Amino acid sequence: MDRINGLSDEIICHILSFLATKESALTSLLSKRWRNLFTFTPNLHLDDGDDELGCAQSFIDFVDRVLAVSGNFPIRKISIKCRKSIGSGHVTRWMNEVLKRGVTHLVIDVIAHEEAFLVPLEMFTCDTIVELKLARGFEAMIPDDVSLPSLKTLFFHSFHFYNTRYCVLGKLLSACPVLEELTICGVMTWQSYTSHYCRTLSSTTLKKLTMKCIGQDHFWDMAFDTPSLVYLEYTDLVPREYPVVNLESLVEAKLDLSLYTGISNPTNLIKGLRNVQVLELSSDRTSKMFYEFREVIPVLSKLFHLSITTDLGHYYWKYFPILLEKSPSLHTLVIKGPLHAVKCERQYGLSCPVKVLKITKYGGKIEELKQMKHFLEKLSCLELVKVRACAINDMEKFQITKDLQMVFRSSKCNIQIKFCEKTK
Repeated sequence: MDRINGLSDEIICHILSFLATKESALTSLLSKRWRNLFTFTPNLHLDDGDDELGCAQSFIDFVDRVLAVSGNFPIRKISIKCRKSIGSGHVTRWMNEVLKRGVTHLVIDVIAHEEAFLVPLEMFTCDTIVELKLARGFEAMIPDDVSLPSLKTLFFHSFHFYNTRYCVLGKLLSACPVLEELTICGVMTWQSYTSHYCRTLSSTTLKKLTMKCIGQDHFWDMAFDTPSLVYLEYTDLVPREYPVVNLESLVEAKLDLSLYTGISNPTNLIKGLRNVQVLELSSDRTSKMFYEFREVIPVLSKLFHLSITTDLGHYYWKYFPILLEKSPSLHTLVIKGPLHAVKCERQYGLSCPVKVLKITKYGGKIEELKQMKHFLEKLSCLELVKVRACAINDMEKFQITKDLQMVFRSSKCNIQIKFCEKTK
């Protein structure tokens, strides 16, 4: 203890910055000198943790104490997380306080008590903010002079803006000249319905985009003018049109899209995927979309890794070969979910240079085994088949292993089986 006391306050604060604030606060018991040192760390992680017995007021008091004791000491990173409902005024006050301290990374994930949290106008003209993550229950008005020159990471969840004179999304992105990562989750109706409402993503710097639009019941067009985008995770009800799709640099895409018959048109989006290297269709609805618009699928000359999620109840394997036929360089094929099938659906061919096949949920049923035989027969270039099988006991494991090892395949094709416990 004497050795540590011999260190300067700056070094001790640096050490404490690697701990959660609640843990570093316990050091205040060591001596009078340590009483408030934890509040002077540049990184503050304020989390109510799993303290179910504590109340919201005790957490509010703790945050207030930390911010008050540290005075005007600069705060570089601060994360405030609480699973108990907190009044809007407290959160807005904390945001105002850290903005004055030159905060660069701000994460707030708390539960609103009755009314939403109001984001200060000053947040949207902050020169220092590099990362901004605001979870559920926030509302704001973007000022006309919005400017976030340092912002690289932006996360919104079920956010609502009151602006009506212009498109919030366009205004916000134009104010972020170095933005690299954007996440928008929750209900997409995040702006009042006006003639200015739009969903145009335009950014020359954006590299990673996650959009999970839940509860959308309208069909505003969606545009992706993002020439530097490398990663796209996109959940949505397909709109009437994608008037602009610029995804020239896209490497990886994870799609969970649903069609609305007679209205949805994903043509331009599908064409825009021509340079993708890693593609995941996260639902059978997405597979259906590609099947319905199979005429517009371009040759995916760079695609080497394809994942397809099958539905728990049923999967129409007629959707399956469409992308394979358009993927001359495909190396790895992953089937996430059950390998169920019916006999009439195997009347299709498979032709592609897949070398690795991964099955994530194999149950050993007769139709599954027949489907596996079909894969191994048609995918003539296979070198490795990795199967994650579900079994109740050793007898089931033995039978599954025996059946799979007996399947006719090329001499160069190896089958690896990993078992997990079967759940009801």
